[in-house]
Amino acid sequence: MEYWWVYLLTFLFGYVTHKTFYFLRSARLSLSLIKASHIIYLSLLIKAIENFAYTKALTTQQMKETDKSREQIRKFEYRHDEDIALFKARSIAVLLEYHPPFFRSMVEFEDWPSAMRHLLANRDAALKFWEVDDDR
Repeated sequence: MEYWWVYLLTFLFGYVTHKTFYFLRSARLSLSLIKASHIIYLSLLIKAIENFAYTKALTTQQMKETDKSREQIRKFEYRHDEDIALFKARSIAVLLEYHPPFFRSMVEFEDWPSAMRHLLANRDAALKFWEVDDDR
């Protein structure tokens, strides 16, 4: 029993190694989840903008059918386009604002054009998220 300290050191080494690898694995998983949430968030924004565009087209058509003036239609379209631009800018700003400083370095975009480049680069992941599974 004179080598009890070897057993203790072996146990401590194993414990520390286990905790280290568990931490690294969970950190990698957390970063993967954050990146996936960015892709899902951006694709949801695209879906919302598609709905905005559809609403704009329907409203414009309705305005034309009810004999609204060109000026009224132009003002509506201008306000609608401004709302879309504000929606884009604010949605990216809010996403960046909610990231703690530690995680900001992993956000690969800072404005709408760079966010769309990021989404395009991860197009397959976004499409896979929206894919309908007919086997269920």
